[in-house]
Amino acid sequence: MSVITRGHMDSRPITLKLVDGSIITGKINLIQRGELEHRVSDIFVGRKEPFVVIFQASVNGEHDQVLVVNKSHVIWVRPDDEGG
Repeated sequence: MSVITRGHMDSRPITLKLVDGSIITGKINLIQRGELEHRVSDIFVGRKEPFVVIFQASVNGEHDQVLVVNKSHVIWVRPDDEGG
């Protein structure tokens, strides 16, 4: 699967928990509307956009998905270290 972007990518792996109990793992692009955010939290706290795109996502047994998630449905977000 390839992700098409209009600009550059600076992706970070994340895990999210939604209000319905779903756990999503995937990646988020730190470049939002042409501006680089330095932390994952900046996208969820500092940005007014109600939605966030998660790509290469896994949820409910489905893998390699692209999800558009309403931030008001997110209970918590954990940035995951790519280095493992």
